[in-house]
Amino acid sequence: MLLTRAAIAFASSILMLGAACSSGNDKTASPSGGTGGEATTSTGGRVSAGGGGGGSGGRTSGATGGASSATGGNAIPAGGAGGSSGISDCVAGGYCPTPDETCTSAEGVTCLCVGPPGGAYLTCDTTSSGGTSGASGGTAGSSAAGGRAAGGSAAGGRAAGGSAAGGAATGGSATGGAATGGSAAGGSATGGRGGSGGRAPVGVQGKPCRDTAPYTTGGTADYTIAVDAGQKGAAWSRFYEAGVAADHANTVLSTAWGRNIQGALKKGHDQAGFQYVRFHGILNGDIGVYTEVNGTPTYNWTRFDQVYDAVKNAGMRPVVEISFMPPPLASGTATVHWYNGSPANKTPPKDWNRWMDFMAAIVIHLEERYGAEEVRNNWYFEVWNESSWMYSKGTAGYTELFGYTARGLYKGDPKIRIGGPAGSSGESVSLINNLISYCRTNNIKLDFVTYHYYGADGGGIAKSQGAVAFAATIDSAIKRANFAGQILNTEFGPCAATDVIRDTEVSASYIAKVSHLLGTSATVPPPVMNSYWTISDLYEEINTGTATAYREGNYGLFLKGDSRYPESFDVAKPAFNAFRLLHMMGDFRLPTTGGTTSDGVNAAATVSSDGNAVQVLVYNHQDNKTGNSATGRSVNLTVKNLGFTPGKARHYVVDKTHSNSYNAWVGMGKPARPTQAQWSTLADAAELCYYETTPTVAGGTWSVTFPQNTYSVGLIQLVK
Repeated sequence: MLLTRAAIAFASSILMLGAACSSGNDKTASPSGGTGGEATTSTGGRVSAGGGGGGSGGRTSGATGGASSATGGNAIPAGGAGGSSGISDCVAGGYCPTPDETCTSAEGVTCLCVGPPGGAYLTCDTTSSGGTSGASGGTAGSSAAGGRAAGGSAAGGRAAGGSAAGGAATGGSATGGAATGGSAAGGSATGGRGGSGGRAPVGVQGKPCRDTAPYTTGGTADYTIAVDAGQKGAAWSRFYEAGVAADHANTVLSTAWGRNIQGALKKGHDQAGFQYVRFHGILNGDIGVYTEVNGTPTYNWTRFDQVYDAVKNAGMRPVVEISFMPPPLASGTATVHWYNGSPANKTPPKDWNRWMDFMAAIVIHLEERYGAEEVRNNWYFEVWNESSWMYSKGTAGYTELFGYTARGLYKGDPKIRIGGPAGSSGESVSLINNLISYCRTNNIKLDFVTYHYYGADGGGIAKSQGAVAFAATIDSAIKRANFAGQILNTEFGPCAATDVIRDTEVSASYIAKVSHLLGTSATVPPPVMNSYWTISDLYEEINTGTATAYREGNYGLFLKGDSRYPESFDVAKPAFNAFRLLHMMGDFRLPTTGGTTSDGVNAAATVSSDGNAVQVLVYNHQDNKTGNSATGRSVNLTVKNLGFTPGKARHYVVDKTHSNSYNAWVGMGKPARPTQAQWSTLADAAELCYYETTPTVAGGTWSVTFPQNTYSVGLIQLVK
């Protein structure tokens, strides 16, 4: 069925709640078909904590999008999601009660139930029994904006058989009947805040370390860490696996350096458990989905589909960031980022109605290609990024942009999950408050809010305590606003600047400490997603030059690599190895004492759901880069009340001289373009290494003493 402008108008009418939208300052306006205009461009760069501020929403959007609300007329989610028992529908992401249980999908694909009981979900090789997978099923060529390929449905038909758009449960499932555990991000059946995510890898990871295990038996240790393996606690939160950030969409297909990030995405999913990826620029000119022929909007989905097919093929799902403005639709010429010589346009659209039609077409196309249930229940749609400097109208224009964008997206399907504002830390609280207020005033369904926090925001660098404090600030703000939707941190890292700690072991211990403290806080739930910026050094916000190895400050978890040498592809930095260790943690927390949440050594412990393995994460981190990686403290670890006799104790180490390709590169003399042989050495140095021993257990207790260097992460596995 062709999606005509009349069909869009009809779909919009069924979403109306009887009142036109008005802005937060009560100035009402109908959606304008005229030029959006271009305000003065805000100053470049991020707004860190303590600086900047978000404006209230400018002019009104006229957006209505959404049906009745779950909170007394306001389309703000406020409640938990329901679940079901048994595998009621064998589709990827669906709820399943028993880990390791299998079922067969409608396509004949075997799906496996993964995750802990109560938070498990199905993982398959296809996205949904309701959609077309792989490269088939999409519209590869161009289609007029007024229509879609045969077989598509009118926007208004999407709402049939589902719950009201405003009635989505807190966990983010817009249908209400589907368990929120179906989303790999969070995996929680009761609200989705910091759920379980994926499962730990099976089997031995990495390789033996080349040096002798540094264990000692005498003397007094600086830290005495005690773990009680007999006191299984709450589920271990895998919120750190829920997402990872990438640069812009075109890097999924190609970059200035002859490679793309598809291998990095696959490796990130397989070795670190990353479930979602979020990137800028899916609407940029280099993707080319929107053009105009003789003044008529035309859509070409070819590269757009290739991007999301690649995400799916990596085993991941997207956070669809709606950015930036397609040049033919732009109202001005202001741009942002290098993007390999094709900067992104950051102005409003010249015609808001065309923008909304485009948004509706995006949703309809995605649901035709990947399945309506998959897209509406498991994908996120985030409106723009850091509007203070990546949108020409600044923070003051953000709610207008959000309103028109959400209205258009909801025309495509009122049940999809939409959120924002994705602000820098200094603008996040005001922007989130403005957005919640705006959506309530204008009855727009808001499923989740997003923020960004880096470890140098507000001063200092690699500040782990700052990440926890800022998460508490965001949590308090949304509680005061009575918002019960999800919270996602869609960008984080030790700093937003191109500092060398991005390449070193400092990032590894920062990641471990932030993930531990946020995931186990007794007062603040972790965000559903904590997406590290960024997956690969194959990013193009700035021109990072011709160096194929370290540039000392690139943002990625993996090096660029040299297209001539497969050995160089996606060589890991120490930061990625920290995520690998976190992925190896078990299913349930164990009580752990003896560490410190301040600078120094701390630990967390887990037990697998079958009770046959214990994992102890130990790290040593100092905020503000004040420590010396060549020095450390001694740690005595004691694990008591073991319910099994471990056959092996395996101790993984990431520090200055272990599992560290940066240190190996420095030892080579810092070659900008390593030889093939040097790349082989770097790849070997990047691999996780471990010490292994047969533990001596007495009365259910095992003890060991070892050094823990400053800026290091270790993982001890006791396996039956």
